[in-house]
Amino acid sequence: MENRIWFHADDFGVTAEQAKRILDCCQNGVLNSISVMPNTPALAESLALLREADPQGNKIRRVLHLNFVEGKPLAGAENVPLLVDKTGYFNKSFIQLFQWNYSKRGVKRQQLASQLKLEIEAQLRAVAVEHDYKITGIDSHQHYHMIPVIFDSLMEVLAKQEFAQLPIRQIRVPVDPTAPLRRDIRMLTGVPKINWVKWCILKQYADRNRKILQSRGIKAPVFFGIFYTCEMKKEVVEALLPSYREYADKKSEDLELMFHPGNLTASYELLDERSKELAAFYMSDNRYYEAECLKLLKI
Repeated sequence: MENRIWFHADDFGVTAEQAKRILDCCQNGVLNSISVMPNTPALAESLALLREADPQGNKIRRVLHLNFVEGKPLAGAENVPLLVDKTGYFNKSFIQLFQWNYSKRGVKRQQLASQLKLEIEAQLRAVAVEHDYKITGIDSHQHYHMIPVIFDSLMEVLAKQEFAQLPIRQIRVPVDPTAPLRRDIRMLTGVPKINWVKWCILKQYADRNRKILQSRGIKAPVFFGIFYTCEMKKEVVEALLPSYREYADKKSEDLELMFHPGNLTASYELLDERSKELAAFYMSDNRYYEAECLKLLKI
């Protein structure tokens, strides 16, 4: 198979209108890959819109966007109490689960892993069984799956007979290589400091997780999206894409660019409208700029 460039949108299907805005970037732009949020009320309607836009399922790569960040768990809050608050909504930050990965041992770690596996199974069933989403890849909301206790739980679930036949060919390792970035000093110095922090945290797990994926015959595309998360504007992508494409070609690997073009318009559309942080994330003007990039980009 020829190496591909995946122009990918996270967070598909929070609402049906948001799903339409993302699909518009496929129909009128270069977007050719999406990852669906599995625990949204709009899941069925969003996937129906996808089938209408890509009835043969051969134009848009379909990925599961594991979600432990927002909304309610599909396994039932009573079955995953470690992951939710008293109202049944997800409430564990990346940092808290990052800390638990090191602090929970013995029975406590087994309890956490058991609940993670229950939720991963429920989210897989929602998209791959109940709606036959035809996924070929997996990533996660805010990259939670990179934390070893979650990553290992995912690997155990995928090895179960129920899911062993899923054609999972790619799982994201969201760590941009630095070599292409270092070729452009202006873009190197323009990376927001917080994104360097994210990169450093994720980098410590990258080699470990890649080795596990390799042992299972699953690939991780070269990734372009952490350094300029939510700022993948046209000028950024045009400046860096040639170097990242060259880097991926030399490694004979696919290249994935991560975008967030699916904006929301009001806080009531959120899966958890109490969160000011998520409201800012979904209603940022940068989502319009990223959608514009996908529609104007020439490749």
